[in-house]
Amino acid sequence: MSEKTTVRWLGGAALSVIAVAVVYNGDQPSINDITPKIQVHDKNMREPDKSMQSLIRVNPVHQVDIQAQYDKAFRQVQAHRAQEQSDTQWQNLGPDMVGGRTRTLVFHPQNPDVLFTAGISGGIWKSVDAGENWLPVASDLPSMAIGTLVFDPTDSNRLFAGSGEGVYVGRGFTNSIGFAGDGIMTSEDGGETWYQLESTNNNVNFQYVNKLHFGAKGRLYAVTNTGIWLSDDKGERWQLALDQSEVVGGCLELAVSPLSDEQDHVLVSCGNFDEGGAVYLSQDSGQSWQAVIAEPNQGRTTLAFAPSDPNTVYALAAFNARGEIPHALQGLYKSVDGGKNWALVTGPQHEDILGRYVLSNPNTLNCDDPQRSFIYGQGWFDNTLTIDPTDADVIWVGAVELMRSEDGGQNWQQVSFYYRDADVPHVDHHGLYFHPNYDGINETRLYNVNDGGIAQTSNPSAPGLSACAEQAAEISWRSLNSGYNVTQFYHGDVSEDGSRLVGGAQDNGSWIYTPDMGWQDVGPGDGGYAFFIDEARTLMSSQNGTVFLRENGENRYLQKADYESGLFIAPYVVDPNYPQRVWLGGQSLWRLNELSDGLFERASERFTEEYRRGITALAVKPGDSNTVVYAQTDGALKRLTNALSADSTTIGQDISFSDTAYVRELHYSIHNQTHMYAVASTFGEKHIWKSEDEGSSWRALDGEGEGAFPDLPVHTLVELKEDPDALFIGTDYGVYYTGNGGERWQPFIHGLPNVAVYRMVLRRIEHINYLYAFTYGRGVYRIALDVPNLAPQWRHQPEALSVMQDESITIELTELVVDLNGDDYQFSAAALPQGFELTPWGTLSGQFSQPGEFKMNIEVSDGQLNQLLELEFDVEASDDGSGDGSGDGSGDGSGDGSGDGSGDGSGDGSGDGSGDDANAAKPGGSSGMLSTLLAMIGGALWLRRRKTVHVS
Repeated sequence: MSEKTTVRWLGGAALSVIAVAVVYNGDQPSINDITPKIQVHDKNMREPDKSMQSLIRVNPVHQVDIQAQYDKAFRQVQAHRAQEQSDTQWQNLGPDMVGGRTRTLVFHPQNPDVLFTAGISGGIWKSVDAGENWLPVASDLPSMAIGTLVFDPTDSNRLFAGSGEGVYVGRGFTNSIGFAGDGIMTSEDGGETWYQLESTNNNVNFQYVNKLHFGAKGRLYAVTNTGIWLSDDKGERWQLALDQSEVVGGCLELAVSPLSDEQDHVLVSCGNFDEGGAVYLSQDSGQSWQAVIAEPNQGRTTLAFAPSDPNTVYALAAFNARGEIPHALQGLYKSVDGGKNWALVTGPQHEDILGRYVLSNPNTLNCDDPQRSFIYGQGWFDNTLTIDPTDADVIWVGAVELMRSEDGGQNWQQVSFYYRDADVPHVDHHGLYFHPNYDGINETRLYNVNDGGIAQTSNPSAPGLSACAEQAAEISWRSLNSGYNVTQFYHGDVSEDGSRLVGGAQDNGSWIYTPDMGWQDVGPGDGGYAFFIDEARTLMSSQNGTVFLRENGENRYLQKADYESGLFIAPYVVDPNYPQRVWLGGQSLWRLNELSDGLFERASERFTEEYRRGITALAVKPGDSNTVVYAQTDGALKRLTNALSADSTTIGQDISFSDTAYVRELHYSIHNQTHMYAVASTFGEKHIWKSEDEGSSWRALDGEGEGAFPDLPVHTLVELKEDPDALFIGTDYGVYYTGNGGERWQPFIHGLPNVAVYRMVLRRIEHINYLYAFTYGRGVYRIALDVPNLAPQWRHQPEALSVMQDESITIELTELVVDLNGDDYQFSAAALPQGFELTPWGTLSGQFSQPGEFKMNIEVSDGQLNQLLELEFDVEASDDGSGDGSGDGSGDGSGDGSGDGSGDGSGDGSGDGSGDDANAAKPGGSSGMLSTLLAMIGGALWLRRRKTVHVS
């Protein structure tokens, strides 16, 4: 056996989709021995398409070996994981019942209460109570994208897992992200530990492993994007059995006849989006093949043998993208001789209108005029087929909804009702699995995996609904998502006090967490960007730039003045200077001036007309809403300096740092308003960028040499308040950290899975810095950072201050004090000179009735730590000795002396205080004192005690 890399309890997301533009090759090769690292035809590297995945990651100009880059990053993460030491760990915050896209489920051969499943970006999970509860068992694999699982029939402790989501290969446009994988993983101890088969590591032939299946004599079949591969030694070596490298999508499905004995009778289907789709039969364990179904416009085809009559087998084919009804039903075929001969049972002209919809959304059926129904399917994406174990005529189909026929495909019923307000099961079905002991009487459980996780029915024979029926169906479903946290968050936010979370999830809407209600579903579709505005209002979104405001438990949708497309998950931000204003990125920049108006207006030119292209990130300058910076899918970075008055004719100034970088996030620095950060996800580019002149020039912070950041997509960035050189970034492999401004980077994982982190938020709660990570595949995580709490301190210790006797003075102490942690603080004093008052928020006011030297001890507290600050005053007697400080000499002595405490600090504190009065305040009087004090404070650099975040 080859050397193993042991992986425990954690998983990884090696994410990329690379599409196909190739022509069908009708040659049918015999088995060929190959070496594990064979280099295949260049076409199998897959030219990038315009899918969301490619836009985010694939470099449109430079060819990059993406899997090699992932492999380097994975090894770095694993090496760090092996030696890391930390007192704190990432804590999962859920949601623990939402689920996410799932494509596989298997039962333990001896104990069917033990099940394994996998999130398509969430790793491998195990249940020991028939699916009632789940725990992760593989979360630091080289690829999180597990789409198929199988037990070794000769060893019930041995499992195999195939990675990659190959249904996307060749898809020109996608609504969500498909994942590339990195070969086959295996476990020899019942799923407790996993390692990667070396023969499939960084091997383009196993980048998309769509199905794994064992034959009767232990031969292992792998269905991949380049064809059918087989192994007789548990995956140590592979042979190419059916070469489909020139077919768009490669091969997707495989079924082995239950009648297989000395020789396996195998059916496979290949092709998805272009010509060349076909079903092949081998009666000699893959030694030779013949095409048995090869119809025009045949797309993805699923296969199922009838357990009660193994000679009966069905094939369900979708139209490919060139068909008259794209991705809807091309045909349901039946064979009664084990797959040699086939007959069409159901097609797009079937008499039963619901029969035409088995791969489409029945919600679009026009019951008043069925012939005018809009039939558009998703057979390329959600297409699954299974047969009742007790009756070969009972066919189950999973697509947008679930359908069932009880007469071999002549008549159909709908048996799931998500679009009729049923919560379970979720739409978009990827697998149907009868319990191994199913007999229809004593054991009746049927399991379903879908885009929302896992569901089950215990009455699968109960009536469903025929087309356009109004009555309620009797069949019932329940969720099995307890603990199954594979939620794919695109974005999220955390309330200032950390008590509430909000996030938008792939195909699972928007979710809010509150302490009293837990996680609640509050928005439809594919959830997108989300922000808390205040305690009462939350801004959320769904696909295609749909933004809505949630207030008092109700959602109010915000509109655009004109229709315009953009990214499937379109970015937007709440204006930091005016929370009623919202900026949205489409094919233009859009501005909503008032939430109450609810109407977005264009605030820039429309830079593209291309579908699913648009603005990728945007940021508004704190303190100046006229300055807005945004990035575009064409690689351009633009800046507006008149954004509040901009319209559809306004052209932004180009401040780009790259022609190809896909910018995922933009930030103005919290330490300096002229500093900016941008992070990019494009392979072959630098990924972390900084500007110190508001974007006019940029430098990369990826570092060089041993501590350099790897060529790995970056999606989000967070600064540490206590240290301007401390940065955290969210990547395709968890979180990375630098404490020296990017000179050296290292993983910051501490128990975090290898999952992609799409959004991070830093919150200060009860004097502890918490970093939150919204992941694409494992929900939300939080970690407490090892940052000491610091007491408030002087920005700069003032010298003794000269004032005049009996002159009223006012000092805003908040201008003189800073808390480096960003905590709120209050002021108090045990004793003050007579005639002085101090408010908790730091206003010190009063006057000295006698000349002399005075000291005031002011205590500043952040609620946990206190600091005693001392002010010294030299009080001069009034010239006339009256001590009333009369005349108008005080003028406007206080002036605007407070300044803003951060600029040059001098303000105009002296005013014209001398007037013409001989008794006017002198330069050393109160006005002069404040001016000197503020000039001293404002002109000096803030003292920053450099704090180290201890990262192991």
